[in-house]
Amino acid sequence: MLSTIQAASIRSGLSPHVIRIWERRYEALTPSRTGTNRRMYCDEEIERLKLLRELTENGHRIGNIARLDKGQLEQMLKQTLTRPTSGTASFSVDATALLETEEHFIKQCIEATMAYDSERLRRLLQRARILFGQRCMVHRVICPLIQQVGDSWQAGHIRPSHEHIATSVIREVLMTPVPGSQVAQSAPEVVISTPVGEVHELGALLVASSARDLGWRVTYLGPNLPTEEIVACARARKVRAVALSVVYPDRCPVIQEKLRKIRNLMPESMALIVGGRAASGYAENLTDLKIHWAHDLSGLDQLLVKLSSGTAV
Repeated sequence: MLSTIQAASIRSGLSPHVIRIWERRYEALTPSRTGTNRRMYCDEEIERLKLLRELTENGHRIGNIARLDKGQLEQMLKQTLTRPTSGTASFSVDATALLETEEHFIKQCIEATMAYDSERLRRLLQRARILFGQRCMVHRVICPLIQQVGDSWQAGHIRPSHEHIATSVIREVLMTPVPGSQVAQSAPEVVISTPVGEVHELGALLVASSARDLGWRVTYLGPNLPTEEIVACARARKVRAVALSVVYPDRCPVIQEKLRKIRNLMPESMALIVGGRAASGYAENLTDLKIHWAHDLSGLDQLLVKLSSGTAV
């Protein structure tokens, strides 16, 4: 029996995104394809995914085991499950650890995430904000932390629940304005969202945090919103700019057409900013449109400053 990637996800306990990453990056399996290029998985491939999931959850790197055959995977799992547990790793957090540099904070944040200690993670990020300031905390602690957590999740080194707890706390911190900060009534306004099909929210939240810190008024709509709704809000608010984050999928024709549609529906005088990990791929195919591409957070900050001062249109 053949299963779609959604069914394979449910049966294997892996997200469709992780399955695709393991196929493309590590060549863990090669599903068959339908005439419309949909992936289809046989029962043996789903069993293989289950074995790979269990092994990565028990500390094995996906890159080291992706190409092993089923017999080798089963033997490795048997050895893993029967080995003594006294020497297994502990993810307790050292509350007295040195916290002086950004690297110290990132290390402790990872350990807090692995221990499912959301309160500890929250306190670490709040302390980093006090020690380094909002901008440095976002650029040098939160951004590398997001990268490390995302890479570890895609590689199967951490569980989805680890990624979710980190995302939840980071989202909370980014949504909370710096105590005492104020935005002028005359400040330019930006609407921030992600298009339908783009459910990754942290990139958009980073944009919101940076814009707010640079003196912009921020209307945050959340992720995965229809094009018409984003434009309706932007027109009603008469904003200076709309900012969209696109992280995954890369070079998707549907997302590309949504970016084209939103630019065409927006007034000519309103700036459209597109950033995120997948932005570069879309920039190559949308050169005919008036879109500002922000390829990293520093570039976004420079663009926001120029738009605010009127030196960029």
